Amino acid sequence: MITIKKTINLLLENKALVLILLTATILRFYHLDFQSLWMDEIYTLNVADSKHTFSQIISEVNLRESYPYLYFFIMNTLFSLFGDTSIVARIASAIFGTLAVLMIYKLGKELYSKNVGLIAALLLSFNQFAIFHSQEVRAYSFYLLGLLFSYYCFIKFIKEDNNKNMLLYAFSTGLLLNTNFFSVLNILSQGLFMVFVLISLDKNERNSYLKKMLIITSIALLFFLPNAYKFYLLTNLIVLWIPKASDEAFVSVLKEILGSSIYLIFIYSTLFTFFMVKVFSQKETRKLKEMLSKKLIFSYLIIFSWISFVLIIIIFKSYVGLSIFLSRYFMSILPAFILAISIALVRIKNIQIRLSFLVLLIFFMVFDLIVVKKYYKTIAKSQYREVSKFIIDNNKNNETVYTSLSYWYGYYLSNEKTKTNLIEKPLDDIVNEMVQDTTKIKEFWYADAHNSPYNPTDQTKKFLDTNFYVENNFDGYDAWTKHYILIKNAKTTIDISKYKNLKKQNGDLFNLNIESFKFQDNIITTSGWAFFGDQTSDQTDIKLILIKDIKNTKILQTQKVIRKDISEYFKSSFDYSNSGFTSSTHLESFQKGYYKLGVYLINKTSKKEGLILTDKFVVIN
Repeated sequence: MITIKKTINLLLENKALVLILLTATILRFYHLDFQSLWMDEIYTLNVADSKHTFSQIISEVNLRESYPYLYFFIMNTLFSLFGDTSIVARIASAIFGTLAVLMIYKLGKELYSKNVGLIAALLLSFNQFAIFHSQEVRAYSFYLLGLLFSYYCFIKFIKEDNNKNMLLYAFSTGLLLNTNFFSVLNILSQGLFMVFVLISLDKNERNSYLKKMLIITSIALLFFLPNAYKFYLLTNLIVLWIPKASDEAFVSVLKEILGSSIYLIFIYSTLFTFFMVKVFSQKETRKLKEMLSKKLIFSYLIIFSWISFVLIIIIFKSYVGLSIFLSRYFMSILPAFILAISIALVRIKNIQIRLSFLVLLIFFMVFDLIVVKKYYKTIAKSQYREVSKFIIDNNKNNETVYTSLSYWYGYYLSNEKTKTNLIEKPLDDIVNEMVQDTTKIKEFWYADAHNSPYNPTDQTKKFLDTNFYVENNFDGYDAWTKHYILIKNAKTTIDISKYKNLKKQNGDLFNLNIESFKFQDNIITTSGWAFFGDQTSDQTDIKLILIKDIKNTKILQTQKVIRKDISEYFKSSFDYSNSGFTSSTHLESFQKGYYKLGVYLINKTSKKEGLILTDKFVVIN
């Protein structure tokens, strides 16, 4: 009972912190599994598979990953307990991310004051970059938590270098080194600061402080030792896809980690400038104790060393060698910048001005997150999951699925529950084999993703158009699939005899727009959108047809295209994103004559059915 009473009193005394942590939790757990796992996240689940032993995980990490082993050991343990699912993996990241908010509060409080800690926690709660990585199955929210814990222990040790703080800091350093190899920069930054402290001490205090530094270094190296070989492998890694170093690339990275809203950038810049002005106005301090007693100077020295060392190394490395100008590699400077902003807000003497800036900052963070970016509603990760589900739901004959990304699609398509015949082979290679051996001309599925759009060679496309019909397709965000069936098995005609007297609009009404139409070299190419109003379009089948007369109609190869803009344009609560279509069909086999283009819609759920005759036509001579 006493324990419960103490807990309640503690919560009441820290109402602001509890509210901030509750907000951070909601923002990190809401729509946690809305996005599909993308390439790097599938890496994590494959590497940390519950069936893997720790030694197998080490081998997998050495082969594929650029992280220390600890995160994958943790994920492997969680998968063994709760199952290898995306939700289990993302819950771990969300927990790390929420704890990071608590940790920046403790760090801000230790560095400057309780109010700085609260403001820093509030800003990190709403930071879009931190939320994103708290919902991703990678080690970045784990790294952020370890980084904040390390700096918290580091500041306690700098303030009071007793044995307890020494061991706590040594442990936090070892833990940080096991979260991300970029933490080496953070540890070196802290080490340089301790050298500065060592030089500032009186001679009779230096030996004792140096011994403690050596103990901390020894413990940190001991923790790091299991990762030494992996770190060596990483130093030989060559990555060519990262953007080259430039002023524009650096500004882009800063915008991404702070918030790309111009309003946010303006407010952040104003407050950071104010922080620096306050620092510049401080009187000179010579002795270490005097520096430690002046909170603003001490905070500046910590923040300056924290940011500048990391930036100098990243910028130098990116300009003289291979670039590492990637936003997630700058994660470690985000808390330092937030702390500087938080101190600036606390240093504003007028409470009305302080609150107005804080409210404005939070408003634009929320506005950018919810209204501008539509973070919780906008698909932003390659839709491996949706493409795979589409194949599983429609691959009734268990036909072979080809892809150039079998390692990633395999997570969804080839596992204990789903036994898809998945083969890694590029589309052009499949067609080349069919050209050389006609017995291999069989119906199949093809799927791809990750900046690999449908872009076959002209020879491949001609072969496919001549021999196959795309019977079904899914075109998602950065991921797609097509089901190729033999033309002889394809349904190429449609019965529209129910509409005896063809009019412009037949059957159930629907919305339609032909956005492009071209007929050249016996190839008809067209695109647009069509949907039944007041219902979602995911169950609607769209067919483009050429009508010579009511008894002579031909179905064109029609493929769906995701059109997120349609619902927004019509300001509808219904999802019309599956209403887009495109078609490109060779007409060599068509009879000569005049054909009118029609659009035919059938909804499997509502049983609505309609045909619209457009003003487009072709004449085949």
